[in-house]
Amino acid sequence: MTFTSLRQNWLNIVSKFEYQDTLRLVPFLIASLIAALTSVLYSQAFFWSEEVALKVVENLHWSASLVLTVSLIYLSWYLPYRFSKQAGGSGIPQMLIANELDPASDKTLIRSLIGLRTIFMKIIASIACVLGGGAVGQEGPTLQIASGLFYRIGEKSTRWIQQVSMRSFILAGGASGLAAAFNTPLGGIAYALEELSKDYFNNFKTYVIWSVITTGLLVQTFQGSYLYLGFPSIESISWETYLWVIITSALTGIAGASFGSVLFSIHKKRKSLTSFIKLSVLNVSCGVTFWLCIVFISHHSIGGGKTLILDLLFRDSSAEAKDVLVRLAGPLLMALAGAAGGLFAPSLSIGAVMGSFMAQVAWPHNHHLLILTCMISFLSGFMQTPFTAFILIFEMTDRHSALFPMMLSAAIAVGASRMFHKHSFYDLVKEDFLHDRQKKEPQ
Repeated sequence: MTFTSLRQNWLNIVSKFEYQDTLRLVPFLIASLIAALTSVLYSQAFFWSEEVALKVVENLHWSASLVLTVSLIYLSWYLPYRFSKQAGGSGIPQMLIANELDPASDKTLIRSLIGLRTIFMKIIASIACVLGGGAVGQEGPTLQIASGLFYRIGEKSTRWIQQVSMRSFILAGGASGLAAAFNTPLGGIAYALEELSKDYFNNFKTYVIWSVITTGLLVQTFQGSYLYLGFPSIESISWETYLWVIITSALTGIAGASFGSVLFSIHKKRKSLTSFIKLSVLNVSCGVTFWLCIVFISHHSIGGGKTLILDLLFRDSSAEAKDVLVRLAGPLLMALAGAAGGLFAPSLSIGAVMGSFMAQVAWPHNHHLLILTCMISFLSGFMQTPFTAFILIFEMTDRHSALFPMMLSAAIAVGASRMFHKHSFYDLVKEDFLHDRQKKEPQ
């Protein structure tokens, strides 16, 4: 073989490598940069709004507090209703639905679900909700926002990179959004595997992994290498501890699945209401009821619940029955009101208060461990994604000593929950949307 032929073969290899692996990766890296910056700014605004909402309730006259809470929760529903209906609710079902559609023939519908107009309205509506004290999280909107940004950049890039699937951008965006929301890159990859991709992950795994890595690096550059929850102390783990982990995980897993079932019933009920006046009255009624919960039962119902979780894990606080009540009631009232905001973080806070309450009643020896395992089990039951739930909490706390109890709680929870509810809330909403769309199509 001559030197000329060797040189030509080498140039061919380099050219092929640059095209297939580098060029096609560029738009994902650009999207990761934009999604990371947007996620950081959105998270900062969201948590600042939570702090403002708490100060409003604690310091303003009750009449001013009532007016602000009801008005902002109403605004959180009205803005999506008036300008972009898919900007309402959690944001995760919209992303899952967009992932199921055909990017070629359903471009208009996908844009309505995760387009720039929708994500812009999502940011405004969800911030309005949490400013009013709404019991919502930032992670659902972050996933919808990130997948929308990735999709838009993907649309632009396919003009000069034809081989990249638009679905890859949606999936990579969703995974990156979860990684950015909780600073959990492994959790983002696990979510892509377990919920978003299912059968066809192998087709785009490189793009997802690089997108999550890039977003994670950028988020940590701006916000530092932090644990979302911190490093809680955990007592020694005995066989009796495992027994209580199994019992509490089964109970909270069933509770999580039931919570999702109730949310889906609310979703179906709201679909049957078409009158603007009826929807407005329902929203205001939910806003007033939620304000009563905040003022007369517990301030712990405000926001996504991260502050409450930190109090339980690091400030020797313990949850009471009223905390369980308001944390369950808050997201349900927000869903009934049609407010914009996520359910991921509220689900974690519900699991935390249930774990703390059951620990006080049954097994106070390892209070913090039961809080962590119940967070995992409630989320596992609610989302039917045990691997994601376990990885998320493990990354948030970095507790290697609790590795096996965390894995056990996820497995027990999803097994117990599926005895009563076969599908998650997100899957039910997605299938309901696709079923309605199929009925509208001409036969």
